[in-house]
Amino acid sequence: MDVTAPDGAGAGVATLRPARMIRQTRAVYFLTSYPLTSWFSETARVHDRFTVSDGAWGVLLMTAPAVTLVTARAYPRLVPRRLAHRALALALAGMTVTVFGIGLCSSVPLLCCLLVLLGVANAVLQVEGNSRAHLIESLTGRRVFASCHGCYSLGVLAAGLTAFVVSAWRLPAVVHFWVVLLVGVTGLFALRIGPLAEPAADGSGAGPDTAPADPVGVRFSMPVLMALSFVLLGMEAAVNAWHGTLVDEGLGFDGYSGAVYAAYALGGIAIRFTGDLVRARWGTLAAFVVAGPLASLLLFAALAGRQRLLVLAAFLVLGVAQGIAYPDVLKLAAEREPGEAASHVARVVTAGTVGVLLANPLMGWVCDRFSVVGAYAGLGVLLFVTAGWTTVRYVLARRT
Repeated sequence: MDVTAPDGAGAGVATLRPARMIRQTRAVYFLTSYPLTSWFSETARVHDRFTVSDGAWGVLLMTAPAVTLVTARAYPRLVPRRLAHRALALALAGMTVTVFGIGLCSSVPLLCCLLVLLGVANAVLQVEGNSRAHLIESLTGRRVFASCHGCYSLGVLAAGLTAFVVSAWRLPAVVHFWVVLLVGVTGLFALRIGPLAEPAADGSGAGPDTAPADPVGVRFSMPVLMALSFVLLGMEAAVNAWHGTLVDEGLGFDGYSGAVYAAYALGGIAIRFTGDLVRARWGTLAAFVVAGPLASLLLFAALAGRQRLLVLAAFLVLGVAQGIAYPDVLKLAAEREPGEAASHVARVVTAGTVGVLLANPLMGWVCDRFSVVGAYAGLGVLLFVTAGWTTVRYVLARRT
């Protein structure tokens, strides 16, 4: 089966087999996450090249998220949908080249410029990648959204392994950035991203299949989806940045943070590659309404009991809850209105980026005022309330 543009949709729209469309989109997610998280994994070694204080460096690192925040909101209004595939390809190339440039630069002004470009590329890739995954579901009738995010997680894992090998072999950080360039250029040449037909508002522009119906049909307003994105990405940022402090200092398990974070990452990867099946059987957010409350309870038990296996279990289930919740929120936003997926996704991405920007300063303040254990207890409460409220909405939707 081929997916083609409907009559009148415009010349030049790609005719692609569904399997190829899905492979391309999954590759886009991987090629987004690998360079971005390679930069995250080498941030400390890049910092060593600059005579910049820790405080100034922290402010400097906020440049890219701040630019992502502004760009994600403005982008759908600036770029017409017929040029979406070109914007996606350009952003992929920009992400790779920008991260490579960051790996080589030794000038603070140049680094600032590169971080601005990184923020722009990241915003475009978040909006277009998620919009394209939703569009492919509409065109092919196949559920692929969660597995696309699974490929993003594989990129994160690959970046971490690359950083580990480079460090273990005592190679300079620039080697990692050369690998980023090689992977990015190879991927771009292999992809050749083309345009896809946008379904019309009346459904006449859909492909040979239609998007599979959600068995539950839970729906949220855009302000609610934006609030969920704000909370979920804020919690994710807090876990990413502060899990080491909790494990090594707060709980006293020095050297155990790597294992804990691996459990967290594996939980996210596992649910993202099975999330489409879960959504097909029980509906969007079904996995979160189970894993969310369980993760918060396990986290409370781990903070109180201070047992290694309990901490591992808590972060494994937390990875499941966090790993599926944000993709599900993006999916709910994308399917709210035919033809407006990019605009709605951009609003959710914007709200989530605000959560990322505020998470670390807030966690730092709570840790200074109380303790890192107290900060994670607060995260547990926030997760329990968020998941509990979502569970109520999910149960009510199943009854109607």
